[in-house]
Amino acid sequence: SYISRLSTVYFSRHMKQKLLVLAIVVTGFLIRISLINWDQGHHLHPDERMLIMVADRIRFFSHLNPDFFNYGSLPIYILKGTATAIEAISPLKVANYDGMLFAGRILSTLADTITIVIMYKIGMLVSKNKRIGLWAAFSYMIAFFPIQNSHFFIVDTFLTVFITLQLYLLILYNKNPRARTIGLLAIVSAAAVTTKVSAVIFMPVVAVGLLLPHIDLKSRVYDLQSIFVHALLCAMCYVLCAFLFMPYAFIEHARFISDVKLQTTMNNDPFIFPYTLQYVGTLPYLYYLKNIVLWGWGPVLSIISLIGLIRLMGQPHKTTLLILAFYAIYFVVLGKSAVKFMRYMLPLYPFFALLAGYGLCHIMNEKTRTIRVVTIGITIAWIGMFLGLYAKEHTRIEASKWIYRNIPAGSSLAVEHWDDRLPLQIPEMNGSSTYQFIEFPLYEKDTPEKWTLMEQKLAETDYIIIASNRLYTPLTKLVTCERLPEDKCFPLTAQYYDDLFNERGGFTKVAEFSSPPRIGPFTIDDQSADESFTVYDHPKILIYKRRLHSG
Repeated sequence: SYISRLSTVYFSRHMKQKLLVLAIVVTGFLIRISLINWDQGHHLHPDERMLIMVADRIRFFSHLNPDFFNYGSLPIYILKGTATAIEAISPLKVANYDGMLFAGRILSTLADTITIVIMYKIGMLVSKNKRIGLWAAFSYMIAFFPIQNSHFFIVDTFLTVFITLQLYLLILYNKNPRARTIGLLAIVSAAAVTTKVSAVIFMPVVAVGLLLPHIDLKSRVYDLQSIFVHALLCAMCYVLCAFLFMPYAFIEHARFISDVKLQTTMNNDPFIFPYTLQYVGTLPYLYYLKNIVLWGWGPVLSIISLIGLIRLMGQPHKTTLLILAFYAIYFVVLGKSAVKFMRYMLPLYPFFALLAGYGLCHIMNEKTRTIRVVTIGITIAWIGMFLGLYAKEHTRIEASKWIYRNIPAGSSLAVEHWDDRLPLQIPEMNGSSTYQFIEFPLYEKDTPEKWTLMEQKLAETDYIIIASNRLYTPLTKLVTCERLPEDKCFPLTAQYYDDLFNERGGFTKVAEFSSPPRIGPFTIDDQSADESFTVYDHPKILIYKRRLHSG
């Protein structure tokens, strides 16, 4: 009878655990899949747009060369392969430019949902505490930055799931060094590198992690046979899978190396492209941390993760050191880069979730019931503010409709180069409305010739459309010419924006469209965040009208 009751209690607890994990995973999936058509099919994310254009060129198996190595080929093959398979077994036509937009976003959602599952597994494996595993999965499930990136088809969501799985297998191998585990680890490591070459940063820690189970540091005994066999197996699987996942990096290695060098140069020089000028003068490491704490992870979860870091570091065993080294090397190497897009740090968010798992497990006990309720309440309210962005019409669509309704056909609209042109093509609004577009070359060198041309263009302009802060945020800051390259200082451009925003340049603001995070009467102005945090799914749109035409 006692054994029967004990079995019933164990089974009940085991089922409760599984149901909680299932609830977290399903909720995470539903949050990520909801409103994936946030831009109504307009392809408003530039990286997503480029990847889909590349995938659209692929034909299995007649044309597999992506002719593009800024990112790895594996996500492109996964997208095109999935879309082609869906077309083969259903009447859906998704293996095209528009269809792959939704297929790609669903794949991103699935990848990030798998990361939630892996976080539960890692929490359990590292701590041997089911509650830490649950809280780690819960923390990743509700973090907005992973949710936001799941709404885009970008390589970073795939990179994150592969790197997180890589860490899980490395920990598993250290606990039980089996050949099957090392084979899986090699496959996943190849998948990570063929998704984004920056994943090679993790390889030194992986190499050390593979040696640790075969070395007894106290007795200085080395199992050389196991080291050799497992290293050979790992290397063979890794190279073979890397070739299968990205064959043209080997076939066209000169082009591949050239593209990788260009990306490396960009990361070391924010002046190389116009869209990276926003990072001039930003501080290494601190810029990333500011955006993680304030926006990507959020202040509450960040405090909890700091508590968790203290708890984790209080357990200095081999697995802990392996995890800390795994993520520290990535942050140290990438954190000093000159170009600091927030998504570059997405692979670290599972680590923050693990820390939050330790932190939440520490404060979530019967003696801190009030703290528990307040913490969860604030966290859910915070994420609710940002999720509300997807329940609204995209600001560029809203602005486009306003333009069609309020600006007469034939008007001349000034738009900024290196940004999306507005109005968007909206079938139900477009009708016979046509506009003349004038492009402002504001990123060009600030010379008298540029401003002679700009004055001519301004004289021909009826309305100025600013589709985001992509240009004016960096250009209004790059004014200290003695500290900047000659062609990257923009005092005249900054003065132009100052005159425009203060309505001193002959134009009056007639419309503004913004969608800040909001809950009830409370809003947060997130325009100070990294540009990439706002410019894709909720940019601020400004429209100015020439005053001479205001009557």
